Amino acid sequence: MHKQTSTWKRGLALCGVAAVGLGLATSSSARDRDDLITTASTAGTTAYIVGKNIDDDFAQAQDFADTQSVALRREAATGEGENLDALAALLHEDNPDAFGQWMQSNYSTLYGPEVSADSNVVDRIVAMR
Repeated sequence: MHKQTSTWKRGLALCGVAAVGLGLATSSSARDRDDLITTASTAGTTAYIVGKNIDDDFAQAQDFADTQSVALRREAATGEGENLDALAALLHEDNPDAFGQWMQSNYSTLYGPEVSADSNVVDRIVAMR
């Protein structure tokens, strides 16, 4: 029951993030609007995935990190963003804000020049946490 409630809360939080992203899109430039719509759509899709595949969230997190690598890298530099929130949910992080701050604090280790282009950021996150 606790897993279901936790999954439900994550799903609702991610849907809320998606709604905020779409709302912000109306006041942004065309370039930013397209980026926010894509991000909001991704967050909504992630909310659906998290609720459907509780046991497979790690693999989903890796796939998500592969497909959203550019956005995750950009958001990790600032420590906040919808993609970071979605990744935090997939990794079952209790506090998405703290996760974003941790990503920002460890940005150079996660994305530095010595990092192999073939490695997945999720593997690096798990190894460091």
